[in-house]
Order: sequence, then C-alpha cells, then structure tokens
Amino acid sequence: MKTGLISLGLLATLLTGCDAGAQSLDWYKAHDKERNAKVEECKKASDPRGTEDCRNAIDASVRADGNITESKPKEWTPDGPKS
Repeated sequence: MKTGLISLGLLATLLTGCDAGAQSLDWYKAHDKERNAKVEECKKASDPRGTEDCRNAIDASVRADGNITESKPKEWTPDGPKS
C-alpha cells in the first residue's frame, strides 16, 4: 500500500512539474523573437496547445498582433438597453 502511494505521489510530482520552465504570457508579450520562435515550434507539434509554454506563446501572439478588439461595455437599465 505504501509503495502504491509513493508511486502515485511521484507520478503526480512529475506530471505537475512538466511545465515548470514555462514562460508567462506577459513574458512572451514582451519578447517578440522568442515568442515567434516558440509559436513556430509549437505549430509543428501534434497538439500545438499541449503545453503551458505553447499556450502562453500562442495567446501572446494573438494579443500582440492586435487580433482581439475590445467591445464597448453595455449599459443596461431596468427598462432595457440604452440606445
């Protein structure tokens, strides 16, 4: 029983530590060259968004390229939306 728990704990530690070296979304936003290189590397993988590092690089790329536009906040009243 103890061996099983130790093995399970070791497996959990290994799985959670896989992306320990991942760069943050903000880091990728600030480092264009590294972000573009990581995005190209991730596109070659069978699951481009399979790691935290790839997700952060891809998300930073989308945001850095200005592809996301913010909507105006909607103002609602009890009588319905304002015109």
